[in-house]
Amino acid sequence: MFGQHPYDIARQAKPPALAAKKYAYEYHAPKQCGSGSIHIQLYKMSPIWDPQDILSAQMTPDVLIGLNAGMSMYETWHPVFSTSHALSIPFTITEFTRMSLAEDLFHFKSFVEEARRGLSELLGQQKMEVLAKSLDHPPCSAINLFMRPGHRAGQTNSMPCAVNGFSCIVTHHVSK
Repeated sequence: MFGQHPYDIARQAKPPALAAKKYAYEYHAPKQCGSGSIHIQLYKMSPIWDPQDILSAQMTPDVLIGLNAGMSMYETWHPVFSTSHALSIPFTITEFTRMSLAEDLFHFKSFVEEARRGLSELLGQQKMEVLAKSLDHPPCSAINLFMRPGHRAGQTNSMPCAVNGFSCIVTHHVSK
C-alpha cells in the first residue's frame, strides 16, 4: 500500500507495531481452499509508487490496487498506469463517481503518450511494445458491490457517489 498516510505510519512505527513489520498483513489460505497467500506491505520509500524506485530495487508487486484513486486528478498515477501495463501488473482502482471513471478512460491514451516520453528509457523497447499492445484491452468498470454507501463530506455536486463506489480493472494480467 502506498500513499501519504501509509508512508507516514510506516516511517513512524516502532516494533512490535504491525506497520513496523515487513508486511502489515499476511494470510495463507488452507490447502483445501487453494493454498494462496497475500502479503500487504506499507511502502516505506516514499508516499507515491514511483517506477524509478521500484524497478531499480526490483520490487515489482503482484497486483496494484488504488482506492478512491482519482487517476485523472493526480499526475502521480500516470506512471503507475503506464508501468502496470508495460510490466503486465494487474491494476484496479475504485472511484467516488462513474464520471471519474469516464474521465480516466478518456485520458488513458494520454497517460501512455506521457509514459513514452518519461519511461521509455527505464522500461526499454520491449516493455514499451507490451504497453502499446495492452491498450487493445480496454479497462472495464462496474458498480463496486463492496462500496461504503452514503455521501462523502464536502460534496460539491449532486451526482451519485459513494466511497469506493465504482471499480475499474485498469490493467488485466497479460500472459507472457
